[in-house]
Amino acid sequence: MKGKFIKKLKRSWLAIWIAFAAAALSTVGVLAAYTSVSSVKRVVSTQKGAGMLFSSNYLTTDENDLPRTITFSSMENSPCVTVNVCNYPQTMIKHNDKDITYTITVELVDSDGNAVTGEEAAKYSVEYGGENKTFEGNSKIVFSSLVLKSDDFNKHEFVLTFDKSQLTKSDIYMKVTAAPTDQAELKTLSAKLGVIYINDNTSATWTGTFIDNATSPKDLDGFNYRLSGSGEGTVTLTWNTNYVDISPWFKNTYDLIISKDSSGIATATLKVDSAEKNQYDIQFYRTNGINGAEQWSDGNHTDITVNGTGFVSMSFTQGAAKEN
Repeated sequence: MKGKFIKKLKRSWLAIWIAFAAAALSTVGVLAAYTSVSSVKRVVSTQKGAGMLFSSNYLTTDENDLPRTITFSSMENSPCVTVNVCNYPQTMIKHNDKDITYTITVELVDSDGNAVTGEEAAKYSVEYGGENKTFEGNSKIVFSSLVLKSDDFNKHEFVLTFDKSQLTKSDIYMKVTAAPTDQAELKTLSAKLGVIYINDNTSATWTGTFIDNATSPKDLDGFNYRLSGSGEGTVTLTWNTNYVDISPWFKNTYDLIISKDSSGIATATLKVDSAEKNQYDIQFYRTNGINGAEQWSDGNHTDITVNGTGFVSMSFTQGAAKEN
């Protein structure tokens, strides 16, 4: 009798153990599937700085050496360009939760990238934290061991001062490089910057383009769009909300009044004046899934299209711009 009872008990425990093992395997299967989905989730392409937790208003991760000129509406005696380096994306979604140590290197170069030295170099300088360094006797200025603290949204500002002559001939540039030294995942930022005077008789022009460098827009969950130009006027932005919508941060920051028609096309206007700001980086988020027919409209990424239908477009009307 006792033997039968023990055999029955053993069979019961075997059944319980099998059930428990099956449940455990089922849980592992679910966790594996969840982990797999999470690990391949796409992320928004960064700005060239717009989504990175190490970014700048002028420096990018493009790694090209094309010069960029900053426009001035008057003949300044000492034209200055203020470059910032931040521990957050330019959209200020969040800040880096780790301290960032980096080095700033500024080189004085001509349009071909050759170092500029001698008496001419002494007319150019870089200021940071109250310290002003000129290029006299050296074509390179370095600020090392700089730290962006992780306690808040923090930025450092570097003031580049050019000789007044560059407003009319623009043949000397400052190549600025911000290189992180303690976070391998952060990319180096750089740009070759110059200055130029836009007189009243020069036609104003503004353009818009996507700055994401992905091979196909299908590789991205969101998009970074840059407006840039010179002169005063009004930019009219149009986007198809069946595919994307504009960043709430940008909408709120610039008090955009948005209208939308019955087909889902949204429109907003933005007053621009390059003397005050000559570049706007805008983030667009997807409103629906990725369409297999998506492609860049051209080699310059002017737009994204699906069977001929565009995502974002802009137009510019020249004229005196009031405050936004």
